[in-house]
Amino acid sequence: MGPVCERTGVTGRLQPHGTVCGTEKLGGHASMNKYFDHAASMEVSAKAWLDTLSSYGPGNPSSAHGAGEQARRIISDTRHRIAACLGCRAERIYFTSGATESANLLIQGYLSTLRRKESTRSEIVVSAVEHPAVYQTVMSMKKQGYTIRELPVNRHGVVTSAHVDAAVNEHTAMLCLMAVNNETGAIQPINEVARAVKLADPDILVVCDAVQHFAKLNWQIDLDVVDALFMSGHKIGADKGVGCFYLNGRFKLTPLMYGGAQEQTYRPGTENVFGIGLLGAALREATRASADKLAHVGALGERLTNGLTQARIAFKRLVPAADASAYILALAFPGVPSRQMVADLAASGYCVSQGSACSSHSLEPSRVLSAMRVPPEHLNSLIRISFSPNHTMQDIDELARHIVEICHARSDA
Repeated sequence: MGPVCERTGVTGRLQPHGTVCGTEKLGGHASMNKYFDHAASMEVSAKAWLDTLSSYGPGNPSSAHGAGEQARRIISDTRHRIAACLGCRAERIYFTSGATESANLLIQGYLSTLRRKESTRSEIVVSAVEHPAVYQTVMSMKKQGYTIRELPVNRHGVVTSAHVDAAVNEHTAMLCLMAVNNETGAIQPINEVARAVKLADPDILVVCDAVQHFAKLNWQIDLDVVDALFMSGHKIGADKGVGCFYLNGRFKLTPLMYGGAQEQTYRPGTENVFGIGLLGAALREATRASADKLAHVGALGERLTNGLTQARIAFKRLVPAADASAYILALAFPGVPSRQMVADLAASGYCVSQGSACSSHSLEPSRVLSAMRVPPEHLNSLIRISFSPNHTMQDIDELARHIVEICHARSDA
């Protein structure tokens, strides 16, 4: 038995990270009002955690007794909640450990099925700005003999229908296009593109990375034309290590692992019951007053850019507000290297990113920004600020003040 939290009565270590017991520090140096990297990972919802913990038991969902039934009910409730959010049948939702596993299973699993059928579809279309979970998986398929057709993007990081029309042909096996870019916030015309693909050839699998879209934006991904999508729990207030994907029943996957019948054999192994339950509870919280939350984060971004403008700070917004998710703001500060800005903000307890958390330690220029043909003065000075509905205007004013101080210090040096 571990210690009991005086505020909640929760025993032991099963507590959300720095939220349930009132911990003010994150990683020992940053409070949540200074955490602006929610596109990388959100804080775990304390309410979702406690709601899940109250119904969680020791049972294995494959067991026939009451505890097993309790575990199965948790999984089923979450599956139905996700299906209701997406507008699909619950049996089309499959749980995984997160977005990377989902992307690999969808891409590799479907292509393996085609090879078993001796299909002549040997080409994959992928946008140049996909997350590495998709992009690198697709590129690895060259070793299997696939031809990769890469979709270019405009200066705002968005693909055009004309490029899609030119890339798709009778040999196309699948097209991969994200809904929202994780580095820039750019919104892709996924429904428009998928509709055009399906008109050209309904047997092309359309796969969408919905990680930065799911439970955040006010428009639906059209599952009449998008055949598969995936999301990750820790982007909406659940914990790391759980996610799911949707797959149209017309398309079949070959499992990447074997050893059980869980998730209709697509993802064998004992389910992460607590993580799945937490995902369902976090989704319930995320979709509560979602329109108000979206409006609020939009106002946060406007407050920040207005504050910087009023302070006469030179900056460039990479993607116009009308073309981007309000949750993600990519700003370049010419003359202030990205690493310097991130480090100086971190010294004051702030968490922002140079871009994708999955590639932020790389010394190579961002593949996404290079595809957008971002000029060097912006490429080397870009940071990503990603918001939470829990941020306040005061939080934004304090962040703006610190950015202004860093820019002034740099110009005076």
